[in-house]
This record gives sequence, C-alpha cells and structure tokens, in this order.
Amino acid sequence: MRTFTLIYLLLLSSICFGQSFVPVLSVDGMTASKEVYVIKNDGTKIEGKISSATLVNDILKSVNIKSKDGVKYKFKAVDIKILAVKPTDVFQFEQSMTAGSIQELIGREFDQVVDQEYVYYEQAILPGKKNKFALMQLLNPGFDHVVKVYKDPNANETGSLSISGVKVTGGIDKSYLVCDTGSNRAVLLQKKKYKKEAQSVIFSKCPDIFNKYYGDDNFNWRDFAEHVYVYDQLCSEQD
Repeated sequence: MRTFTLIYLLLLSSICFGQSFVPVLSVDGMTASKEVYVIKNDGTKIEGKISSATLVNDILKSVNIKSKDGVKYKFKAVDIKILAVKPTDVFQFEQSMTAGSIQELIGREFDQVVDQEYVYYEQAILPGKKNKFALMQLLNPGFDHVVKVYKDPNANETGSLSISGVKVTGGIDKSYLVCDTGSNRAVLLQKKKYKKEAQSVIFSKCPDIFNKYYGDDNFNWRDFAEHVYVYDQLCSEQD
C-alpha cells in the first residue's frame, strides 16, 4: 500500500523535484559556524569550532578544530568518519528555498524529509585507481538510506538566478559523486550519461519495482533528486 500510494501521488503531480538537494556550504560558511562536531573512525566525538580548512583542487582534505575546552586538533580526511557543521541563519534561509518541491512531492514538510540542523561531510574515496580520501558534503541527508549523493567539486552547472547572493533558481550541477550506503567508494555520475548508466549503476537494488515507474522516456537528469528520494522510499527495506 505504501508503494502504491507513493507512486500514485508522484504520477498525479505535475511538480518537478528540480534537483532539490540541500545547498552546498562554502568554506567561509563552514568556518563561520559556531558549532561543529567530528566523529573519528574509532567513534570518538569531538565538539568545537572550525578554525581553518584545507582544500586541494576544491576538495576538502583536512580541518583544524578548537574544542570547547580549548584543545586544538588537526584532522585529515582519512581520520574522519563524519564532520557535522551547524550552519548560520543565512545558509538555513537558502536551504529553505528548496523546501517547496519536496513538500509538494507527497505533502510532507521539508524538515520531515531533510535533516536541516547540520550540514554533513563524510569520508569517501574519490573515483580513480588510487585510494584518495576526501570529506564530501552529503546532499541528501534524511533520504540517504540506500544511496548517498555528494557534491562533485569539479561539477559544472546550468545557469542560475541569485538574489542578494542567495541562489533561488537553476544552478543544477551536471555531475555528482554517489556511493551506495555502507560503502565509501564514490562513483562519478554525469548528466550526459545519466539515462544510459543510472539505472544499472546507481538504482540497481530493486529494479523490478523502481524501473517499472521510470522508463527511459521520463528518466531525466533534472529529476535526479526525485529519483533518489523515491528509490529511498521504495528500496530501503529491500535485501
């Protein structure tokens, strides 16, 4: 019944999801945050504030954190499982601009679908033959039970409209880095190869259910966030 209801509402709706992932937090936004925490590979949690961050080719490689008791730490990406950053009010406003399309999807409030309190960075292995670790921003917190979508630091964008520095329309990335939940090895997913590769490379867990409702004719890149959300709802309980 849950599956039927979800798909029925999706098919009736004329609203596009429009790539409604959470917006990307800049390094300035990260360092402006008053509250962060790190979970190390061994499970240790350290709370504090970011004093600086190191990027190589726009890839987050390390962060310096001053803990609440004044201790200074430097963490490399390989040492961190999760970095959680509590964003400023300005970023939360930008994030709220994406609420409409998610709420329209099946009548759920944005904060019931997406975890808005923190921006999450997770350790992942970049695509390629060498095991290069990076901290990548998770773009689908709250509907990441099957697939995790990360910002591709090298992605190009379609055109966008900004007001007072806040992006309100457009700006759809032409590529993302994607991992199966439970794995930290990312694969590159590109707009130009989406129809050909996505259903076999990414959405492969319950093809009999998922592919029934998403044929080639309506499997478009602009709806990638919708596909991820529906896949999460349909396939998260599949073995």
